[in-house]
Amino acid sequence: MDILLKFRLHYFSLSFALILGTAFAFAQDSEPNPTPSLLLGQGDQLPRIKQGLEAGNLQLVAALKEILADADAALEEPVANVVDEGALPPSGDPHDYYSYSPYWWPNPEIPDGPYMWRDGEVNPDRKTSDISRIEAMVARVTSLVPAWYFTGEERYAKSAMEQLRAWFLHPATKMNPNMQFGQKRRGHNYNSPSGVLEAWRMRWVIDCAILLESYPGWTEQDASGLRSWFSQFATWMVESPTGIEESMQPNNHGSWYNAQLILYALYGENLGLARKQLDGMPARIFSQVFIDGRQPQELIRTRSLNYSIYNARALITVARLGRHLDYDLFAYRSLEGRSIKLALDYMTPFIFGEKEWPIVQIRPHSNGGAAQLYWNAAKGFQDQEYANLLRKLPASALPPAVIQLLDPLPEGW
Repeated sequence: MDILLKFRLHYFSLSFALILGTAFAFAQDSEPNPTPSLLLGQGDQLPRIKQGLEAGNLQLVAALKEILADADAALEEPVANVVDEGALPPSGDPHDYYSYSPYWWPNPEIPDGPYMWRDGEVNPDRKTSDISRIEAMVARVTSLVPAWYFTGEERYAKSAMEQLRAWFLHPATKMNPNMQFGQKRRGHNYNSPSGVLEAWRMRWVIDCAILLESYPGWTEQDASGLRSWFSQFATWMVESPTGIEESMQPNNHGSWYNAQLILYALYGENLGLARKQLDGMPARIFSQVFIDGRQPQELIRTRSLNYSIYNARALITVARLGRHLDYDLFAYRSLEGRSIKLALDYMTPFIFGEKEWPIVQIRPHSNGGAAQLYWNAAKGFQDQEYANLLRKLPASALPPAVIQLLDPLPEGW
């Protein structure tokens, strides 16, 4: 790195730290809870992250700069809700979430007939459904809450509360706690269980809501109402035909079902339900990982390496959530050696191009997905080698800024 570049980076760090300085000073009189009990993230590491920001740590400052840019943009955007304009779900109730399945397209031979499946090719018309609204809600909350938490600027917290209340709590606009009509296949009279997968977009909303519990404007009624919403959603997942069918999926859909249900049950304080899901995870790992590390259920897809990464991320997420209840799924290993680590290590030479992936992959795999895989693995297995692999990915790939700030790697990694 030449001297001029070093100077520019140092100048950027100092300048941004000075800009943040007034915000940190402003926050001192009403300091948020420094060690909130996060579920996906690490509340006990947040004081270290604040110290790193004040000291001008380049990576942390860059992540917060990204968060603040998104939060400032969110302040200018309308509050998202599920009842906004759009096609009504088959129930006729605008409070029911309604989206279109990503890989289903019009049949050119029967233009007005049922849609047909084209795996791996996303129909852009899907964005006209509630998928765009839930993504807007998530983007607003996951930028506004960290922006408030790390700067103390109340305008961010107030806007985040408005968004959370509109989506989950206000009777006129709230979403019903189900995904009955998620990923509908147009022209087919079938409620796809795949719609459950779209709820995973809300995962960081939960940790952001936990952070917000230390803000005076977010009342106990708000907090209990949101926890109740996710508890009701978890109940729907285990009792509805749609949720039950998704739970039986042998691939990444089943794994992410487990991750969601455990997260929502923990947040909704239904620990028995979370334990029941964790009890079944050794069987899930055994069925999804071959003795050489391949994940056979993902190999039938047109982006098979992507989906292998995606499923391994789900298994690691479940294992990390399990630690809240003293489950150690990272140590699970079948008699033949099947384990989460085996699946992860099998993929690594293919991810880095050291070996040619021998199965269908219609597009290059996502370095962003690989970054989240190794970031999560480093903390899950408590192994710095996975953090080292993360930094070898092309284009300095890193997870989203909210993960860097709320779920950081150990110091020095």
